[in-house]
Amino acid sequence: MNNKAKINIFFCIADSSLTGAPRHLLSLIDNLSRKDFTVSVILPQGPLADELKDRKVNTFLVPMKTKSDMSAVNAIKKLLRKYDPDIVHAHGSRAGLIARIAAQGLPIKIVYTEHTRTPQFKLANPVLDWTHIKARAMLDKWTDMNIAVSKSVADFLVKSRITKPHKVKVIYNGIEAKPKDHIDKITLDIINQHSLRKRDVIIGTIGSLNIQKDTVTLIKAMPRILKTLPQARLVLVGAGPLKHSLGKLVNKLKISDKVVFVGSIKDISSILQLFTVFVLPSRSEAFGISILEAMRANVPVIATRVGGIPEIITNNQNGILIEPGNFKLLASTIIKLLNNKKFQNKLIKNGNETIKKFPIAKMVKETSKVYKELVKK
Repeated sequence: MNNKAKINIFFCIADSSLTGAPRHLLSLIDNLSRKDFTVSVILPQGPLADELKDRKVNTFLVPMKTKSDMSAVNAIKKLLRKYDPDIVHAHGSRAGLIARIAAQGLPIKIVYTEHTRTPQFKLANPVLDWTHIKARAMLDKWTDMNIAVSKSVADFLVKSRITKPHKVKVIYNGIEAKPKDHIDKITLDIINQHSLRKRDVIIGTIGSLNIQKDTVTLIKAMPRILKTLPQARLVLVGAGPLKHSLGKLVNKLKISDKVVFVGSIKDISSILQLFTVFVLPSRSEAFGISILEAMRANVPVIATRVGGIPEIITNNQNGILIEPGNFKLLASTIIKLLNNKKFQNKLIKNGNETIKKFPIAKMVKETSKVYKELVKK
């Protein structure tokens, strides 16, 4: 390991979107001290890579098509040998596997952040799920420190025997100070394109369109909501593999004029200001940074009691917690909240206090401490 004034960190991530883990990484890079650290990022081409280049962050574009992508392993190994970083910090399971294999035999400290797995997270194939857990346990032998984005994630890592308690540290995602109120051009275009009006009740969610986010349950709740609140509209922000099947479900339920798919959005702070209520119906959620973003935008929150969400929300205080997968319960909960302005204001007020507990400065400080302690060893 090089003895340098600055600690040289190579981040590695296989997801170059601007969803949860990539947004977390971007926030971390934006706020790390350049006096203490030099940073580079290995990732595929995509929106995150574009954002990093705009910030003049040193990037290396490496496609990572599968967890067993040996061409990616070899490309990353060459980069690590050439630039000799002090630390490789991998984010997410695919990059976690590829980067840790690539770093073998090199004098580099390895950090891995788990952004997804919780006790509720299960792959559809039980054998594949078991295999993934065993692979993570094997990789932990080559890992100096695991970072969990919530206590729920840390519990999963320890109870699944992937790692030991002394090798995992909980560092919550952080959120920046309240942004200025603004409606950007993208949001204005969405308003105009879909004829969203001020008198509409906007039920919104933000997240990848995948099984874990369970957007299906939210869509199924809409017909019941519309019987009581015919002016309601559902705005879905995000992209993912279930886009086509969700569109078919919307058509089957005959609510296509009430549901808006807007795709991925770079700056969600603007569109959040349209929402009357924010709903996160996830089956599994490692943390839920979008909950804090909704609170920051003064939007009351309904979310499921899974993963790290109860570490943010206290039921009926700063948000509402319900059990996942029950569209009838979700519909009645949304209706009840939308019919109670006083309750909405209570949740908004307490939500504003909640975001103060998750400052981005704390996330960066605790992560920086991990880096510095590893380099000293």
